[in-house]
Amino acid sequence: MADEDRRADGQPPLPRGWGRHPAERMLITPLMAGVGGLLAFFTVVAIVVWLPIHTFDPGASKDWAPLSDQALKGRNLFASNGCYVCHSGYSRPQDVRAGLYFLYPKISEPGDFYGSDQSPNLLGTERTGPDLSQESGWHPDDWQRAHFYDPRYMDPKSLMPDMKALFSDQQVEDLIAFVEQRSGKSGLLRYAGQLYAKHVVLANQGFPHAYKGFSGANKSIVESLPDEKLTPKGDQLEEAPNLSQIDRSYWLSGDPLPVTEANLLRGKIVFLDRCIGCHGLKGDGKGPGAKFLSPPPADFTDKDDACCGGDTGPGDFYYRILRGWPGTAMENFGDRLSVNDIWRVVLFVKTIPNGTLARNRVPEPSDYIVWQPSKELLAWVKSHQTLPDNASFQKKVVTDPFMQQAMRVFPGLAPGDNLTLNDQAHTVLSLQTAAAGIEALYEDMLNRAWADARARSEKLPPAEQKDVPPTVPGQQ
Repeated sequence: MADEDRRADGQPPLPRGWGRHPAERMLITPLMAGVGGLLAFFTVVAIVVWLPIHTFDPGASKDWAPLSDQALKGRNLFASNGCYVCHSGYSRPQDVRAGLYFLYPKISEPGDFYGSDQSPNLLGTERTGPDLSQESGWHPDDWQRAHFYDPRYMDPKSLMPDMKALFSDQQVEDLIAFVEQRSGKSGLLRYAGQLYAKHVVLANQGFPHAYKGFSGANKSIVESLPDEKLTPKGDQLEEAPNLSQIDRSYWLSGDPLPVTEANLLRGKIVFLDRCIGCHGLKGDGKGPGAKFLSPPPADFTDKDDACCGGDTGPGDFYYRILRGWPGTAMENFGDRLSVNDIWRVVLFVKTIPNGTLARNRVPEPSDYIVWQPSKELLAWVKSHQTLPDNASFQKKVVTDPFMQQAMRVFPGLAPGDNLTLNDQAHTVLSLQTAAAGIEALYEDMLNRAWADARARSEKLPPAEQKDVPPTVPGQQ
């Protein structure tokens, strides 16, 4: 193209019959764009935030229960210290299994967060820690105290900061009250089962109640009564009350994994990862968290106990790791460890009396102590708590919630079993007495919470007194 054919503005000429595109210019001014953006933003906020708040007002769910005054104080501490940032307060359908490690997670319902004592809702979103909406009753109070003091005492792998310098002894008790009462009626029922199990364990083993608040940090590990003051009644097996908290189908079970160096070493790794906060680096039950706990953690260093204890068989250990031991700080690991790893830990525990927790010590098959059932245990299961009488084999479906809770806490008891604890009073232990005790504890906690809630409601303006619905105290 010749230079003279170019236009004066430097643009090449268009082909014959073509028209040049008109100059482009902005049709929406910055002011209009800003106004439109704000309109879109506030429309979304109105639909997502404002509209649900002012139109969605569900009543209390069947599981809802008010908080006691002490629990409400604990809730305020929980909120003011930002605990909800890492711990959510509701479980969603899509993460009900992944987000929780408890035995029976429950999907939250709108009415679970009813009333002024649950507003604003402590829902949380990040979930760095486990969801706590159903925490009530899964751990005893002494576990909670040790955990708040230093979470590594209960879980050596925990990321949670310690609270030892943050709360007073009374504040810790308030915080525990909230954690143990926040899960509605189903949570209170679990908590009542935990409290009753604690009563049974302490009475049977002769231990005092655990220290309150953080005072255990400066105390010695609690000690039980002398053996002469803890005797079974008549010909009852000494370990029978302990076995009542283990499904009897596990009592005579052996470890299905072979005793190999690889399995023992893997068991040691898991033990060091998960168990030393309570059971200690020597396996003697003197870990840093032990001072807070009653009863204290088990001592695995006794060879006689490892080989011949009536409730220290491989199946007994496996069940306690899998499902926990209500009334003690031993919690369930069934959703956090594989079945094989639990059995490997059981294998390794049977080598601890031979010093396998020593630094750089690789456990060997020769370190393994074989457990064999004692003559007393075999005679007992043939004459009293016979293995075929497992409560799980009953055809009749149990619908009473208090009996269901008693059967969860004492899976080794059948409806016809009637034991006595090893305390001097020889307290009766059966599913019937356990269900009655759990019901009494549950009703007492719920009634006190209702009384506190009604007293708070009377101080509110009349328009806000609907926060306490006319439900019969203690109603299921």
